[in-house]
Amino acid sequence: MLNNKSYQHKKNSGFTLIELLIAIAIFAVLSFSAYQILQGVLRSGQISKEHDENLVEIQRGMLLIERDFVQMVARSSRTGNTDDDNLQVLYTGKNTLDSDYEGIEFNRVGWANPLNLLPRSNILRVGYRVQEGQLQRLYYLHPDTVSDEEPEQQVILHDIENLTFRFWDENWVSSWSSSSEIPTGIEITITSKHYGELKRVFILPNSVVGN
Repeated sequence: MLNNKSYQHKKNSGFTLIELLIAIAIFAVLSFSAYQILQGVLRSGQISKEHDENLVEIQRGMLLIERDFVQMVARSSRTGNTDDDNLQVLYTGKNTLDSDYEGIEFNRVGWANPLNLLPRSNILRVGYRVQEGQLQRLYYLHPDTVSDEEPEQQVILHDIENLTFRFWDENWVSSWSSSSEIPTGIEITITSKHYGELKRVFILPNSVVGN
């Protein structure tokens, strides 16, 4: 049977230094593991948020592109820098609109002007290009512009790495230079950093050049 002195000594001895070090080490490992799990959850949440934002941007961009292309019309545009003998219904190719890749410019109908209250027609001159990784939509308030008139600009998509077009004329061709007709169909290929190649094909309305 322990005497009172021995019992008091064992009662007041507490933890040893080794026990404290082991406890601190275990706590540190658990804390680090919890931190790693928290960081992983935050990273996954951020990646999911960015993915959702990119997907919404792609969907909105494609809807806007479709709305422009399916309403394309064979109407040439006069500018202060274009000879009337060289007018085309659409312009496309490398460096069109100072694009880093291919660009395109054309006229479309269907621009809303309720009751014709605004001093313009329902024809909208639009263009698409890529600059600094941005797919940009350009549009002019009037289809016929004066020299050096600057278009309005919208950024449609980000992180774009290439832009190309093909045109259907009994078979696929890579360029279009008609002064009176638009192609039967058009294929647009957008290379996105996040989604790779995005390809859409649009059937265009029958149209001949008009004023």
